[in-house]
Amino acid sequence: MTQKDGKGPRFKGDSVLLGGEWVPLRSLLTSLAPEEFAALAQARGLDHFLATHAFCGRCGAPMEPAPDAAAPHARRCSAPACEGRSKFSYPSFSVAILAAVTRNSGAELLLAHNAAWPAPRLSLVAGFLQPGESLEDCVRREVLEETGLRVSRPVFRGSQAWPFPCSLMAGFSAEWESGGIRPDGTEIDRAEWMTRERFKAAAEWSQPPGGGPQIPPKGSLARRLMDDWAAG
Repeated sequence: MTQKDGKGPRFKGDSVLLGGEWVPLRSLLTSLAPEEFAALAQARGLDHFLATHAFCGRCGAPMEPAPDAAAPHARRCSAPACEGRSKFSYPSFSVAILAAVTRNSGAELLLAHNAAWPAPRLSLVAGFLQPGESLEDCVRREVLEETGLRVSRPVFRGSQAWPFPCSLMAGFSAEWESGGIRPDGTEIDRAEWMTRERFKAAAEWSQPPGGGPQIPPKGSLARRLMDDWAAG
């Protein structure tokens, strides 16, 4: 995806300049093909990397392009005596899990409400991977911390580049093992078990509130995991 002048997309926070207008990246989930959104996610990640690596993290000197033909966006420190001169910096990303937790032989799906969202919105439990942690352990920890539930049998179901600003979402299914819902009260203030019937009657976040629950739009990994469950 390029601008008319041949340069890459321009970003301002979580918006991209398209056709002379700033467009929220989230609004493009449903209008772009998966490969187009992935390309946009890559561009957003590189833009974030360059913006946050203007100066060396070791000595504070300005960064400059590194001589790595395989990674043209790599950076190195401009100070000859700095260790960062030979140890290049490369674009990185944060890994977060999404957990589609079910119980009663898959008849119910756990959905949670983030305290920062409008009241009707619900989605899957999510959280960032910590150093030294496996993805499966991250699923168990995040669900326990945010809802008080213990889960078992985490199974990887897919991934998606997530340009907010540079993350990789890893989706898992898991089974409820024990415990009752106890939201952490900080990030998650409400969680509930949803049936397929109620899920199919829910509206997407992009639609005007209708009094019932709202679920993520199609195009997101969270919605794909939900739809896979609903079709089961």
